[in-house]
Order: sequence, then structure tokens, then C-alpha cells
Amino acid sequence: MALNEQELMQSYQMLYQVFPEDLHIARPFIHMLRQSGENEQARALAMALARRMLARGNSAQAIGLLSLCQQLNHPDSETIDTLSDMARFSIDGHESETGKVFALTEHLSDSETLDFIKQGKLVQVGENEEIVRQGESSKTFYLILDGLVNVQISMEDGNAIIVKRLTPGDFFGEFACVYKLRRSASVIASSPSLLLEFSDHSITELIKHSPMAGDYLIRTVQNRMVHAMTHSLPAFDQLPEADRRWIAEESTVHEYSDGAPIVESEEKMPACHILLSGSLELKFPDGRATRLTSGMMFGNINPYIRIPLQTTIKAKGRTLICNMPKNIFQSFMNVYPSFEQYIKTQHDSLTLNINNACSSA
Repeated sequence: MALNEQELMQSYQMLYQVFPEDLHIARPFIHMLRQSGENEQARALAMALARRMLARGNSAQAIGLLSLCQQLNHPDSETIDTLSDMARFSIDGHESETGKVFALTEHLSDSETLDFIKQGKLVQVGENEEIVRQGESSKTFYLILDGLVNVQISMEDGNAIIVKRLTPGDFFGEFACVYKLRRSASVIASSPSLLLEFSDHSITELIKHSPMAGDYLIRTVQNRMVHAMTHSLPAFDQLPEADRRWIAEESTVHEYSDGAPIVESEEKMPACHILLSGSLELKFPDGRATRLTSGMMFGNINPYIRIPLQTTIKAKGRTLICNMPKNIFQSFMNVYPSFEQYIKTQHDSLTLNINNACSSA
């Protein structure tokens, strides 16, 4: 259900507090204030934002906002004229960065941003309330308007670790919306919080109608997915946070449908392939077969994870694979004994199957 008029106004008021330099948020908010009869607040907001844009060197945006001040019949016409002259004088100069903006709507128009925000639902949660649970299959996405939340992963030993703390302006839950995966972590409010909740349909429409916003979201999803993997696989236990971020930033994630062939391209882009979800069926030249499951690695960059030539690899079910660059893999092999040991021991049984298959060929 879309936000009603009052909820939409409240959402934009909170969004403006989080993203005070985001014009896609500020301009519709000013118009809402005007339509609701709060002209004085609308004029004050437009003038304050015009001054901030001018101070940042964003002259074109400042001129637009000053023009909006005139449309709103701002009483200080002398100040508007002075600021407009200053902005026009520097219009050909360097335009500085705008400041903190809501990245998902950065490449949308004001009306497109408004249409997206309207699809949300305001959700109030209390301190220590669980918003999403690791392993569940719900498909919702959240933007924090107010409050603080913790992203928490439950480990195999029963312990739980907080991998990230999110603040107003951050979003979470995108895995489920983009890749239809079960939740990879629990998210728990560490203070009373106000959230905007979006359905997977809202995200699908955003990706379809705004490729740039979609690309940003998908890259963010992949980055967080790989980062979460480094906390769930024993191979990465010894890694400091900086190296976990290194993997997340440099790796890519590829999706395969059921039965799709997996073709390695190490000659063009050497990588260690890590199975994030789904499974792979390997058929060796003699007809024997085995299977790789979530968390396993393969690739021609190292003997321990090498698969024989002419082996056919196909996805079983919907499958996601992370490609970790060769230079990162080799660095970890050299620096972290636990990573090297994981690579060796994880594939003992697979290696045995491969050797048996090859020896009987």
C-alpha cells in the first residue's frame, strides 16, 4: 500500500534531515509544504538550501533554488538578487560535489524519486526489535529514516557477531529483493527507529526504469554479499576488516539459471570462483560426475582448486558465483595459513573423485 499524504510528508521531512543537500528530496518537499499552506517554511527551506548550494560552489543549483524562492514570493527580494548575481558570476567556475545524497535516486528526476518514495511503507520499530531474521525468505527492503540498527550474523558455533552498524540514510535487505535469496543476516534495532519499507516489486521497477540506479543497487548488493561471505566461510577467519572490504570491492558476482553452463575464462581474467548459493554439477570426460555446494571454490589459478580440462560444469538450480581476482587469492595464500589450509582440505574429497574419474578414463 502506498504512503498516504500525511505519511509522504513525514517521510520527506525525515529524508530531508538525512539528505539535506539532495535536491531530488528537497524540491518535492518544498512543493509539498507549499501545497499544504506552509509557505513560510517552504520559502525558508528554499533559501537555506540555495545558500548551501552557493557555498559549495554549485551555482546552477543555487540559481534554480533562488528562482523557486521568487515563485514562493520570498519577501527578501534584495538578498535573492544579490545571491543570484553571485551565482551567475561563478556559473562557469568549478562545480563542487553536492554532499550526501540518497544514492538509489541520484539519477532519477524529482517526480521519479517521488514515485519511488510513495511506494514505501512507514515502519516504527522499538529498541532490540528484530527487523529481519537470518535465513528467512521475506522479500522487503528498508531505508533508515531515524535510529540505529545492527547487522548481525549467526555463526555455526552458535555465536553471533555484529558485522555492521547502520545509521539514517543507510539501507538494507537488498539481497532478498534483487536475488530472491534468504536473509544472509539478522538486522536488529539498537534504538527506536523509523524505517521506510519497500517491496521487491518496487525495487524491480526501479531497476527496470532507471538502469543507473539499478546498476548502483546491484553493485551494492554484490559488495555486501561478498563481504557477508567473508564472515561465514572459515577460509577468511584470520582476515582483518580491511582485507574483507578488499575482496568485496574487487570481486564480481555472476548469476546462472538452472542448467546454464559455467565457462571459465582464466586466460582473460584469472579468478578464484566461490559458490555463494546453489550448486554445480561437474561431469568428467569419462562420464562420472560430482557436485560442488555453497562455499566451495574452484578455478585454474591454483592446483588445489583446479578442475580437469574438458570437464562440463552446469548450474543446478539458480546459482550465484563470486569471482575473486587472482592477485587477492595469491596474497591470501601467502599471508594467511588458515586460508591456504582451507583451500587444501576443503577439496580433499573432490580431488579424490577427480583422480578416480581420471584414472578410470
